Amino acid sequence: MARYVILTYSIIPRDKKLTHVKGWKDVPNSTQYNESIAFKNNIKTSDTQTAKLILDTRDNTVVKNGFPEDVPYDKAMDYLRKHYPNYFPAA
Repeated sequence: MARYVILTYSIIPRDKKLTHVKGWKDVPNSTQYNESIAFKNNIKTSDTQTAKLILDTRDNTVVKNGFPEDVPYDKAMDYLRKHYPNYFPAA
């Protein structure tokens, strides 16, 4: 496995037909998040700027946490094991 696990999120419309309407993002439930996961051996500056969460699997540490609450390494790995079992087999 690569040393770093990088999670990024992007906001996308739930219904692309409504994006021409001014203020469509302000309508409740008009957007959703896309989660992307990447595995890298080195972190680039662009990774630290765009990623929401970066984990170092070698040192078992959180390199970057862009979430409002503190996310410990173990809690993040539990989430990844639950949602990505093909990439993170149970320990």
